[in-house]
Amino acid sequence: MLPYIEIFGKQVPTYGICFFAGLCIAVLAAVLLSKKRNILSYDVIYAAVIAGVSGLVGSKLLFVIVSLPTIIEQNIPLINVFKGGFVFYGGLIGGVIGLYIYVKGYKLSKGDFFDLFATVVPLGHAIGRVGCFLGGCCYGIEYSGPLHCVYTVNIGNTPTNIPLLPVQLIEAFLLLCLFGLLVILYNKRLKKGTQVAVYALAYSVIRFVLEFFRGDKERGEFFGISTSQIISVLIVILISVYLISIYKKKDNKNNAVN
Repeated sequence: MLPYIEIFGKQVPTYGICFFAGLCIAVLAAVLLSKKRNILSYDVIYAAVIAGVSGLVGSKLLFVIVSLPTIIEQNIPLINVFKGGFVFYGGLIGGVIGLYIYVKGYKLSKGDFFDLFATVVPLGHAIGRVGCFLGGCCYGIEYSGPLHCVYTVNIGNTPTNIPLLPVQLIEAFLLLCLFGLLVILYNKRLKKGTQVAVYALAYSVIRFVLEFFRGDKERGEFFGISTSQIISVLIVILISVYLISIYKKKDNKNNAVN
């Protein structure tokens, strides 16, 4: 565990460094990819800032919602609640809202922008998960097999001196693989919305499965499944309905032509 790095005599949270680095690298990747869709670089940067801020608000808000019983039970001070704790899906929802507001406000192509950001989000997310691993949050279940990790510093509810599955690094690896796949698809210039659908479906499946290997129960559970698993199922259902409706429309048009 490396929760803090000392810079000029001050302790800086490692997770914050990784989050900021992931955001910057993802935006850089978006700027490079944007040229293939004739999207202006400054639009990418401005949209990323708006989406990033709204994403932070969304991730913190969902964290407070799912952790409210724990916060009340343990009487956690409000300042500590705001210092740490984020939920990715909250950030994703907030980021989508922020991106939509920017694109809608400047009358830009929603399909192009959402496909672009859906392509690079896994890259930034992967770097953020490394920050989770170093900070000790989002830890895995007890596991003493190959490549297990043991935390020796007590930060929050992170268990110490117990072998754990490094589920954060597993997710980071899978996110990098997803990023590679999305870049390949992006270069093929498929129908608008393809990147969003592939990302949403793939990540929802990844997250749903990996949640079974998470050990941090304070993230919220309902009827034996976590909040993130519920959101994953809802996303899969929504995207599946969307794709089915598109293909039905396409079949109806082909039948009408025939």
